[in-house]
Amino acid sequence: MSTVDPTTPTIVAFMKKASQELATDLPAPKDVFAFGMGNAKLSETSLANVLRGDKTATTSWPIPNPLHWGVGDLSVILNGKGEPAAIMKTLSFRECKFKDVEESFGLAEGEGSFQDYRQGHFRFYGLQKEKGVFTDESWVLCERFEVVYPKGVPRPQL
Repeated sequence: MSTVDPTTPTIVAFMKKASQELATDLPAPKDVFAFGMGNAKLSETSLANVLRGDKTATTSWPIPNPLHWGVGDLSVILNGKGEPAAIMKTLSFRECKFKDVEESFGLAEGEGSFQDYRQGHFRFYGLQKEKGVFTDESWVLCERFEVVYPKGVPRPQL
Protein backbone atom coordinates (compact mmCIF):
# COMPACT_ATOMS: atom_id res chain seq x y z
CA MET A 1 0.00 0.00 0.00
CA SER A 2 1.07 3.59 -0.46
CA THR A 3 3.24 5.07 2.26
CA VAL A 4 1.09 8.22 1.98
CA ASP A 5 -2.63 8.52 1.27
CA PRO A 6 -2.99 9.79 -2.33
CA THR A 7 -5.88 12.02 -1.23
CA THR A 8 -3.90 14.10 1.29
CA PRO A 9 -3.95 17.86 0.56
CA THR A 10 -0.22 17.92 -0.21
CA ILE A 11 -0.51 15.19 -2.88
CA VAL A 12 -3.71 16.68 -4.34
CA ALA A 13 -2.02 20.11 -4.59
CA PHE A 14 1.09 18.57 -6.20
CA MET A 15 -1.03 16.74 -8.79
CA LYS A 16 -2.98 19.95 -9.50
CA LYS A 17 0.26 21.90 -10.02
CA ALA A 18 1.59 19.17 -12.34
CA SER A 19 -1.69 19.12 -14.30
CA GLN A 20 -1.53 22.89 -14.76
CA GLU A 21 2.12 22.86 -15.86
CA LEU A 22 1.52 19.96 -18.25
CA ALA A 23 -1.76 21.49 -19.50
CA THR A 24 -3.57 18.18 -19.02
CA ASP A 25 -5.82 16.66 -16.38
CA LEU A 26 -3.77 14.00 -14.63
CA PRO A 27 -5.70 11.22 -12.88
CA ALA A 28 -5.16 10.70 -9.16
CA PRO A 29 -2.07 8.64 -8.37
CA LYS A 30 -2.56 5.01 -7.40
CA ASP A 31 0.62 4.97 -5.31
CA VAL A 32 2.69 7.46 -3.28
CA PHE A 33 6.09 6.27 -2.11
CA ALA A 34 9.75 7.04 -1.55
CA PHE A 35 12.52 4.80 -2.78
CA GLY A 36 14.71 3.37 -0.02
CA MET A 37 12.16 2.16 2.56
CA GLY A 38 12.61 5.11 4.94
CA ASN A 39 16.30 5.75 4.28
CA ALA A 40 16.31 9.49 3.40
CA LYS A 41 19.77 9.39 1.78
CA LEU A 42 18.83 6.42 -0.42
CA SER A 43 15.53 8.13 -1.29
CA GLU A 44 17.36 11.27 -2.43
CA THR A 45 19.97 9.31 -4.41
CA SER A 46 17.32 7.22 -6.17
CA LEU A 47 15.18 10.30 -6.89
CA ALA A 48 18.20 12.09 -8.41
CA ASN A 49 18.84 9.03 -10.60
CA VAL A 50 15.18 9.08 -11.70
CA LEU A 51 15.26 12.79 -12.52
CA ARG A 52 18.48 12.39 -14.55
CA GLY A 53 16.89 9.54 -16.47
CA ASP A 54 19.42 7.01 -15.15
CA LYS A 55 16.78 5.03 -13.20
CA THR A 56 13.81 3.85 -15.28
CA ALA A 57 13.06 0.63 -13.40
CA THR A 58 12.52 -0.58 -9.86
CA THR A 59 12.34 -3.94 -8.12
CA SER A 60 9.82 -4.72 -5.36
CA TRP A 61 10.10 -7.48 -2.78
CA PRO A 62 7.99 -8.94 -1.45
CA ILE A 63 5.52 -8.46 -4.27
CA PRO A 64 2.61 -6.39 -2.95
CA ASN A 65 -0.58 -8.44 -2.69
CA PRO A 66 -2.96 -7.14 -3.75
CA LEU A 67 -1.16 -4.95 -6.23
CA HIS A 68 -2.86 -1.57 -5.99
CA TRP A 69 -1.47 0.00 -9.16
CA GLY A 70 -1.08 -1.24 -12.70
CA VAL A 71 0.36 -0.52 -16.13
CA GLY A 72 -0.56 3.01 -17.16
CA ASP A 73 -1.18 4.19 -13.59
CA LEU A 74 0.58 7.18 -12.05
CA SER A 75 2.58 7.18 -8.82
CA VAL A 76 4.01 10.11 -6.88
CA ILE A 77 7.65 9.76 -5.84
CA LEU A 78 8.57 11.44 -2.56
CA ASN A 79 11.95 12.95 -1.74
CA GLY A 80 13.96 12.10 1.38
CA LYS A 81 11.87 14.57 3.42
CA GLY A 82 8.63 12.88 2.43
CA GLU A 83 7.62 15.66 0.03
CA PRO A 84 6.20 15.01 -3.46
CA ALA A 85 8.93 15.47 -6.06
CA ALA A 86 8.00 13.61 -9.26
CA ILE A 87 5.25 11.67 -10.99
CA MET A 88 5.96 8.41 -12.77
CA LYS A 89 3.82 6.26 -15.06
CA THR A 90 4.15 2.47 -14.90
CA LEU A 91 5.03 1.05 -18.32
CA SER A 92 5.31 -2.66 -17.55
CA PHE A 93 5.49 -5.33 -14.85
CA ARG A 94 7.22 -8.69 -14.77
CA GLU A 95 7.15 -11.15 -11.89
CA CYS A 96 10.10 -13.52 -11.71
CA LYS A 97 12.59 -15.11 -9.36
CA PHE A 98 15.45 -12.74 -8.52
CA LYS A 99 17.90 -15.09 -10.26
CA ASP A 100 15.89 -14.59 -13.49
CA VAL A 101 15.96 -10.78 -13.55
CA GLU A 102 17.30 -9.78 -16.95
CA GLU A 103 20.56 -7.84 -17.13
CA SER A 104 18.91 -5.03 -19.14
CA PHE A 105 16.40 -4.57 -16.32
CA GLY A 106 19.09 -4.50 -13.64
CA LEU A 107 20.99 -1.86 -15.61
CA ALA A 108 17.79 0.22 -15.98
CA GLU A 109 17.74 0.50 -12.17
CA GLY A 110 20.64 2.94 -12.59
CA GLU A 111 22.85 1.51 -9.85
CA GLY A 112 25.93 0.71 -11.90
CA SER A 113 26.72 -2.71 -13.32
CA PHE A 114 24.38 -5.70 -13.23
CA GLN A 115 26.56 -7.14 -10.46
CA ASP A 116 26.17 -3.85 -8.53
CA TYR A 117 22.39 -4.16 -8.93
CA ARG A 118 22.37 -7.75 -7.63
CA GLN A 119 24.72 -7.08 -4.70
CA GLY A 120 22.86 -3.89 -3.75
CA HIS A 121 19.51 -5.65 -3.68
CA PHE A 122 20.83 -8.58 -1.66
CA ARG A 123 22.26 -6.08 0.84
CA PHE A 124 19.10 -3.90 0.91
CA TYR A 125 16.56 -6.72 1.14
CA GLY A 126 18.78 -8.61 3.58
CA LEU A 127 18.26 -5.81 6.10
CA GLN A 128 14.49 -6.32 5.96
CA LYS A 129 14.43 -9.46 8.07
CA GLU A 130 10.83 -8.87 9.18
CA LYS A 131 9.78 -9.59 5.57
CA GLY A 132 11.55 -12.93 5.40
CA VAL A 133 14.77 -14.20 3.90
CA PHE A 134 15.71 -12.82 0.49
CA THR A 135 17.45 -15.28 -1.86
CA ASP A 136 17.96 -15.85 -5.57
CA GLU A 137 14.73 -17.91 -5.42
CA SER A 138 12.67 -14.99 -4.05
CA TRP A 139 9.91 -13.71 -6.34
CA VAL A 140 10.26 -10.03 -7.24
CA LEU A 141 8.22 -7.50 -9.19
CA CYS A 142 10.20 -5.80 -11.94
CA GLU A 143 8.58 -2.50 -12.90
CA ARG A 144 9.59 -0.19 -15.74
CA PHE A 145 8.41 3.40 -15.65
CA GLU A 146 8.76 6.83 -17.19
CA VAL A 147 8.68 10.21 -15.49
CA VAL A 148 5.79 12.38 -16.62
CA TYR A 149 6.53 15.27 -14.24
CA PRO A 150 8.61 17.34 -13.90
CA LYS A 151 8.94 18.08 -17.62
CA GLY A 152 12.23 17.58 -19.39
CA VAL A 153 13.23 14.31 -17.75
CA PRO A 154 14.79 11.88 -20.25
CA ARG A 155 12.52 9.07 -21.40
CA PRO A 156 13.52 5.40 -20.96
CA GLN A 157 14.98 3.33 -23.77
CA LEU A 158 12.92 0.15 -23.95
